[in-house]
Amino acid sequence: MKFQDTSRSLGHLMTHADQIIAEMNANRHPVIITHNGEPCAVLQDFESYERQHDALIMLQLLARWQCEPGQQKPVLPKREMEKAESRLRKMRKAG
Repeated sequence: MKFQDTSRSLGHLMTHADQIIAEMNANRHPVIITHNGEPCAVLQDFESYERQHDALIMLQLLARWQCEPGQQKPVLPKREMEKAESRLRKMRKAG
């Protein structure tokens, strides 16, 4: 993905927000917002945001699960494991 293909100025966003959001939702690519020619923000469709958020949660859970060799594995609370498993199922379905 090229920066130029997905970037829009802040002024353009302010005047064409509906169009930019519709395009972003259609192609599932984030849009980089620039101010004075410099990147300042990223717009992302909600479905992609949720998938990214869930993936980060899963990585955090996996990182907590890691131990040094010879140490006993930590036990994650049941509620955390159920949430993680539910999110993982959603991610697998979304593919």
